[in-house]
Amino acid sequence: MTIQRDRPGLTLEMIAKAKERVLTKTGVALVPYVAEWGAPDTLVKMTGYDERIAETFGEVDVIELAAEGGATILGYRITNGSAVAAYYSQADAIKIEARYPGLRGNDLKVSIAPSTAEPGKKELQVKGPIKTEKFSFADADELVSKTSQSIYVRVSKLGDAAITDLAETNLQNGTSGTPATLSSADAIKLFTAVSGADFDSMYLPFDDPAIQAAFRQFVYDRRKLSKKMSTGVIGGKAEEDEIMEKHTERSVAMNARYMVNCAIAGTHNNGKEYDSLQWAAWAAGIIAATPAHESLTAVVVPMKKAKKDWGHTEILNALSTGTLIATRDGDVYTIESAVNTLSTLGPGEREDFGKIRVSMTLDQIYNDIAAPVKKYKGKLDNNDIGGGVFVGAVKAYMEIREEQGAIASGWTFTDKKNGVGDRRGFKLSAQPLDAIEYFDVEWEVL
Repeated sequence: MTIQRDRPGLTLEMIAKAKERVLTKTGVALVPYVAEWGAPDTLVKMTGYDERIAETFGEVDVIELAAEGGATILGYRITNGSAVAAYYSQADAIKIEARYPGLRGNDLKVSIAPSTAEPGKKELQVKGPIKTEKFSFADADELVSKTSQSIYVRVSKLGDAAITDLAETNLQNGTSGTPATLSSADAIKLFTAVSGADFDSMYLPFDDPAIQAAFRQFVYDRRKLSKKMSTGVIGGKAEEDEIMEKHTERSVAMNARYMVNCAIAGTHNNGKEYDSLQWAAWAAGIIAATPAHESLTAVVVPMKKAKKDWGHTEILNALSTGTLIATRDGDVYTIESAVNTLSTLGPGEREDFGKIRVSMTLDQIYNDIAAPVKKYKGKLDNNDIGGGVFVGAVKAYMEIREEQGAIASGWTFTDKKNGVGDRRGFKLSAQPLDAIEYFDVEWEVL
């Protein structure tokens, strides 16, 4: 393959990546959850409402909270490995089994009768919480094929016996795989399972400080060792949500631009009350979904009433420690300031790294450049021509990011021209932009 053949593909891919960053649908939030329905211990991508309904029946609050901002959801159902799917079977004929293991499958109802849509055939009806599905079939093979698209069940053939009619009956013998309480073992299993996935933010459904510390290390290791940039989001214990000191303690313990600590708690516009740990799922979703040229500061939070309206001193404590809070602004609640938990700067860090927008821009640019690099690895010669192709593609990407207002003008991307063997160096110099939050107006009264 020649350099000329690679050039347009790489450049166009970089341009496409840049343009995606102002579309809310492209951000991915990883949301682990506990439920009695869903693929167990498996990552499942849900890009819209229909897919979330099919995977969770819309019954998992943290999934719906994370999806409110428009993010693509990467769901992961945490189980203890003992869940069993509910089923009904006819000996030597068919077995109708719930699509997923868990107690929810026991609520599904099935019946078999002559088909009204296709005379001469039988019809399987499956009643569930979303809709009633109907499948006409002449034999077991046709039923197996058609139910492969069901959101409720899967059918397997057991033998050649005739399928008999069935009055409406529930699937049975489904058992729960839900852990009594989430433990450190569940967290380790979760981190191992999702470590190789690509996502912009990850919600942690654990309020144990020790597990949250392990989560911080997990996010750091992904960034350092796997070069996968993402933001972790945590919350606190429900009984401590009215104590600002408890929220700020979590922030101080995290102290990283890639960690966000949610202290939002209260009644959602849907009438349900959520604690800060649950609201952290909403924060993870809005962080992933917010376009790169927009700030989360002053974004309206879909909350009717906060569990506690913070006082001035508490707000200042939250801001100084990098704690994400919502405050009342007239008739609504808004994010006071879109901060991450970075408050004490380390080597190579700056004050503006403590803002979510700036941190996300840094991560997005790194991820967007890294993705095509993987695809085109080994396809460009290690000379000035190959280096020039890559420089041209990245420059096309950066020009669009500048137009979007994600970075300031004056950036540069250059080839170091130091290629040896299979290595070559490049240098990017760019300043990420934040939004104006403090307007210092001097008024000279004349």
